[in-house]
Amino acid sequence: MATPIDPALWPRLSAAFDAALDIPAEQREAWLAAQPEDIATPLRALLRAHDGAAELPAIVPPSLAQPGQRIGPYRLIERIGAGGMAEVWGAAQVTGPMAGRHVALKLPHPGQRLGERLRDEQALLLGMEHPHIARLYDAGEDDGQPWLALEWINGRPIHEALAGRPLRERLIAFLQVLDAVRHAHARLVLHADLKPANILVGNDGRVKLLDFGIARLLHSAGPRAFTPGAAAPEQQRGEALTVATDVWGLGGVLAALVPERHRALHAVIARAQAADPADRHADVEALAADIHGVLDHRPVSALPRSPGYRLACFLRRQRWPLLGAAALLLGTAAALWQADSARREARRAEAANSYLLDLFKTLDRRAPDAAQPEAALRRLLDERARRIDALLPTDPDTADELLRITATLHDYLGDARRSRALGERRYGLLKGRLGLGDARTQAAGLSLAWPLLAAQNAPAAGALLTELDGALPPHGLVRAEWWLAWHDLRQLQGADAAEREPLLRQALARYAADAPRDSGHAATWLALSELQAAAGRRDDALASVDRALALVVNAQPYIASDHARQLLHRASLVDAPTDEAQALQLLRGSTGLRAAFLRQPLRALIARRCAADATAAQALASEAGLPGCAAPR
Repeated sequence: MATPIDPALWPRLSAAFDAALDIPAEQREAWLAAQPEDIATPLRALLRAHDGAAELPAIVPPSLAQPGQRIGPYRLIERIGAGGMAEVWGAAQVTGPMAGRHVALKLPHPGQRLGERLRDEQALLLGMEHPHIARLYDAGEDDGQPWLALEWINGRPIHEALAGRPLRERLIAFLQVLDAVRHAHARLVLHADLKPANILVGNDGRVKLLDFGIARLLHSAGPRAFTPGAAAPEQQRGEALTVATDVWGLGGVLAALVPERHRALHAVIARAQAADPADRHADVEALAADIHGVLDHRPVSALPRSPGYRLACFLRRQRWPLLGAAALLLGTAAALWQADSARREARRAEAANSYLLDLFKTLDRRAPDAAQPEAALRRLLDERARRIDALLPTDPDTADELLRITATLHDYLGDARRSRALGERRYGLLKGRLGLGDARTQAAGLSLAWPLLAAQNAPAAGALLTELDGALPPHGLVRAEWWLAWHDLRQLQGADAAEREPLLRQALARYAADAPRDSGHAATWLALSELQAAAGRRDDALASVDRALALVVNAQPYIASDHARQLLHRASLVDAPTDEAQALQLLRGSTGLRAAFLRQPLRALIARRCAADATAAQALASEAGLPGCAAPR
């Protein structure tokens, strides 16, 4: 293990390091031999680290702090890290309204005085709020010791936490980092020390960027310092830092996340880490655009847009429509198999379209139930069930698709019992034919969980979710849905908020990583907001429902009734007549006001309106089929 470098040497060492980098490699050793011994030895260690031949030596003085010591309103618990500018302690707040809060307390080393700089920057840094930036809670000085209280994150560095995960998941997490950096750049704050060790993935799956603005704050208070392996060339030369400096650091983070060979991503990394800042991505937005290009199989700016490259991207984007042509061109068995799979998918889609069209074509106006279209549709669905049975032996894929559609239609018609029966049949058939490990079986099982929960059949829902738990992958959309369903089951079984909130957080982590635009993502934020509101945490509840509303408008699929429920819930937290009006408009254009899942939020809305305008409240109650205002006693 390398001997720690005395921080008192840093001003001289930093200047010598800059000078050494300007000397050709073949002349550097002779130059080093002429340096004072106290500088030459640590300088050699720094240069080896810079060249990637060794780890960065520690620049850490012995700690003067002790466990149990009070610093400001905090009591130190244990030392959790140290670097060239500061050491970090886990600490507990012991006074003030947030007593008991666990924080990471950063204690700059002697000489790293914050003084005027802290007062100048504190308001800016304290006001920087982003879901992927660890917050600076407080700052001060105690008997000459500056301190910074930061949000405590229990997690691992991003490259370790995501090692072995699918490439798409790693890139989505990296986009969260980019969004955090973009947020701070918009507020004229640079990080200047972006590296994997400063980006943690918490136990809840959320990415958190540490020290945003703190690095700049500490750098400015003493000698210029940096991490040699992660510092941009202009940083090492002592030049002014710009957005391009952080782009360089982000390129290094991406390289740690994507160690495998990937042509487009390696070109993106090379551009982000170009020696000349002018050759890098212009800003974080441009880097994010290249990452989205990789995810969407579109050309990236870091590669020349040759006709061959553009064609390769196009073929990847259009791989399903072009499978038949690919089979003819390539003549390989794999392509033929894929083409056959595509034909089966097309046959299923065509059968589904014909099925729905045929249903509505055969709604006979002369039939006895012609005046009751819902009853007529149920009758026709029952008649079509025999056709599905006939398809099962010869075309089980198409039969499965029609079973799914029929179950969904019965659900929309309010026939939960029939929908549930069809869902159970479909799940049983898929489990017997494909096994629990197949994605279609798992999706069918999760689809069945919701009607079981709606029917408050906790034993059946619990048995189903337990069975699925052993088969589902740990990541992906189906696991996100499983966590949400498991929360709903535990709520049905009477679990308290302390047990249920971590389940929702698990679901949110999976949605954010694997399916950020799925409609379930917004629905889970609403569930969390409802839980927080019931616990009296109004501010948290408002923040969560606002997250839901930000997601729902672009959700896939967009569900108007979900959007309306979120608006109604928000209106229950704050006086928001606009939200109420928009919610009612959405409901009148979709499910109407009499759906069972709307009774609770509409009752609350009617009660609020009774206090302001009893006549309007009574009219709304009549439309929704609910009791109106109670008569005065």
